[in-house]
Amino acid sequence: METVFLILLLLAAIVVANIVSWRFDNIPIAFIQIAAGLVLSFIPIYKHFELEPEVFLLVIISVLMFNDGQNTSLSRLTHQFGTTFSLSVELAIISILIVGFTTHLIIPSMPLALTFALGAIITPTDAVAVSSITSNMLVPKEVMGTLENESLFNDASGIVALNLAIAAAVTGQFSVLDGIGNFVYVFFGGILVGGILGAIIVAIRLRLINMHVDTPSVMVPFTLLTPFVVYLIAEAIGVSGILAVVVTGLIHGIQQNRLRLTSSRLQIVMNSTWQVVSSILNGIVFVLLGLSLPSVIVNLHKHDTSSVFILLGVGILLYLIMTVLRYLWTNWDFARIRAWDRKEKHANSIVMAYSGVHGTITLAMAFSLPLTLNGQPFPYRTDIIFVATVVILTSLIVPTLALPLLLPKAVSKYSEEELAKAKGQMVDDAIVSIQTRHEKNTSTSQVINILDGQRTIEGHIDKAKLNIIFDNCFELEQQTILEMLKNEEITPLNANLYMRVARRTIIQYQQSAWQRFILVVRFGILEKFSPSKEARRRRKIFHQMKHQQADNRADMIAKNKKMWRQMAVTEKKPFEKVTSYLNQSLVNDKEKSREINLVRRAYDERHRRLTRTFNENENFENDQNELLIEAFQQENTYIQSKVAAKEFSTELGSALYEQISTDQLVYLQSLNEE
Repeated sequence: METVFLILLLLAAIVVANIVSWRFDNIPIAFIQIAAGLVLSFIPIYKHFELEPEVFLLVIISVLMFNDGQNTSLSRLTHQFGTTFSLSVELAIISILIVGFTTHLIIPSMPLALTFALGAIITPTDAVAVSSITSNMLVPKEVMGTLENESLFNDASGIVALNLAIAAAVTGQFSVLDGIGNFVYVFFGGILVGGILGAIIVAIRLRLINMHVDTPSVMVPFTLLTPFVVYLIAEAIGVSGILAVVVTGLIHGIQQNRLRLTSSRLQIVMNSTWQVVSSILNGIVFVLLGLSLPSVIVNLHKHDTSSVFILLGVGILLYLIMTVLRYLWTNWDFARIRAWDRKEKHANSIVMAYSGVHGTITLAMAFSLPLTLNGQPFPYRTDIIFVATVVILTSLIVPTLALPLLLPKAVSKYSEEELAKAKGQMVDDAIVSIQTRHEKNTSTSQVINILDGQRTIEGHIDKAKLNIIFDNCFELEQQTILEMLKNEEITPLNANLYMRVARRTIIQYQQSAWQRFILVVRFGILEKFSPSKEARRRRKIFHQMKHQQADNRADMIAKNKKMWRQMAVTEKKPFEKVTSYLNQSLVNDKEKSREINLVRRAYDERHRRLTRTFNENENFENDQNELLIEAFQQENTYIQSKVAAKEFSTELGSALYEQISTDQLVYLQSLNEE
């Protein structure tokens, strides 16, 4: 139970850190997550908290590396293979050796095997951390692509080297020849095993798709389990589980076009799941860093061989050495492979050097050090974790300060007005396509209404105007319902049920928290205790309904369905009145167009839900799903054609693609709600 509580607190810290990061987007999120961990460290329950090292490798590193692999472009990786191999293997090995020997010279009491382990830990770079720092800057595309490819494979190089260093520390001896042989076996063996397992797993996924067993409840857990299975099998054989996971991820990335044979809804759920999982795991690592930092510093004071200040200096020195080494290496490497002029080569080499940010993988590897060595506490474990922490923080702080001076500020290549106009054109194209290909019926009308709701509403929303329009619509609904009740078109029960739904609409979409509170009091508390004859009659009706819940379940379900069918019929006339009022208002008062469109969207959504409930055709939901998927595909095709014709910029196209993905998630999940 205590472990569950600890995990819940970690997740809560990540959520809070993400909220704070959204408010202060100029601060790298890693710093905020570390600060959240520092706050947690003051909670007594975390005083002796330790996460098993094996858990870091299996649960955190393997999952993150698989996700990085499946999101990597194979064509770009192949195009930059020479640079990628040079940075992720050759530079990584040289950095490990230089860091190891330098650390041993400064702290002679630390065994050489452990100094090499430190070098292996602080060598991997983190392209995600770089992206968070440079989110508002223009980084050359080829440089950013190189950083992403490098971080994918030098993580594996660092982990393989770390395992060899720990093995040398356990045995007390190290042979260069044996070390090279083990490195080749573990490194390339991991690639081979990952390729085989990746091909098998993708084949199984495609088989399930062809058998139509591709629901989210099957495919999402299947994919999430993939990195664990691959890692455990590879480690059992004695090769690099991390490299195997990376290659398996790459194969999944290669097969994405075939895997997209699954439904759009599954793809949306899958992408969203991986984004959330990746974000949480990255956040956990940095929160744990902040959580562990105070105890690490306290433990260091207990050592006679070193102090906090010496290790602090070592960490900064090692960062400087690796930064200079990155500049010299990339300057030579770019001259050898890239056809850049001298000035461009120098500028990109400096950016590459400063972008050698160390983040999640470095910290996770430091925490993955075993707690014991030959039955004794692992020597210098705390020292290594502290030095790795200093390197991480320094590598985050320096580029945060330096890169804005080197790189131009990112400027949006499209305005909000252009985005709104482009999205309107895209929606119009999809609506015309649906109208042309399909005959008009309830399904097409509803889908067209949904697509029309995609349009971007430009400018600032005046909350006062919005509330007035909602109030006018509610009064119009109330008048219409009273007229229908007077003409005996509906029963008092149906009238009361409908007005409850109408009130809920007003409360749900009210923009002010205070206004929502007032409405809840007005329609909830006052309604409940009002002494008026009408209120007493309404309370009596719902009291009777409450007592009827003792009936058997089948009768209740049948009555419930009948009630909502009647509700859909009742809603038809008020909805027509409200729609007519909003359309007329839109013509007469252009200044309120944004607010009117928001209100209309709210009523359209409610009408769609009620109509869907009323429709008894069991294929109605499937028809809407298929039409929506077709419409979203048409929108993607439209954007692709406009970008190819250079009528839309690449940035504008990316913004539209992102909005389509969001709309797919919202609308398709909404349609499939029970």
